Amino acid sequence: MSTPDPGSLLDAVRGVPGVAQVEWEPEADPDNPGALRLLLEAGADEVAVATAVNRLLRDRFGLAVDVDRVRVVEETVPAAAGPLDTGPLDTGPAPAPAPSSRQPRLTIERLQLVSEGLGVTVTVTLGLQGRQSMGHAAGAASATGVHRAVAEATLEAVAALVGEQVRLEVEHVEVVTNGAERTVVVVAALLTSRGATRLSGSSVVREDVRQAVLRASLAAVNRRVAALLAGPGG
Repeated sequence: MSTPDPGSLLDAVRGVPGVAQVEWEPEADPDNPGALRLLLEAGADEVAVATAVNRLLRDRFGLAVDVDRVRVVEETVPAAAGPLDTGPLDTGPAPAPAPSSRQPRLTIERLQLVSEGLGVTVTVTLGLQGRQSMGHAAGAASATGVHRAVAEATLEAVAALVGEQVRLEVEHVEVVTNGAERTVVVVAALLTSRGATRLSGSSVVREDVRQAVLRASLAAVNRRVAALLAGPGG
């Protein structure tokens, strides 16, 4: 698409709620003017922001925007980042381990979402005793698609840390409303050489539903994979 005044256009896009930064990514092909790259504020809804930006460009600048030319990037360190017990989450303090037993502790390092056109890609980075593991997933650029992609990327990152001993699959992701409180419930399947086990985990939504999806996904599987993460003698 062509821009009548790139400076004014970028300034206008910066004023859209949820936009932290905006950049123009030009293409070498003169017939392909490039794409907008939007960096979101923490907790912003990438689908809503992309829709608002497209409406702004159409209504104020008269641009017929190709949705594939707007790329929305959100990269955050979750508010609860840090050591994450491999026992249940959001259900109260876990029992203290025996002095002679040290369970491995996962850390939530980063959650990145990139929304482009009608799709979204998610990258979840977890840490374990100095190691990092990344999981990737893609889905539709809708609330349901984003939530499922976050869950799938989280379980892929966990499986990469455990190794070929297990396979993890997302069966169901739901946001349950109870009065003024919302809770994310994730149901997953854990497959090992002994068979398949259906697991579930939940996390109360504090600020960002997607971070709650990440934590609920870990809560679903972490009790069962704790021994595998600990390794021999764990």
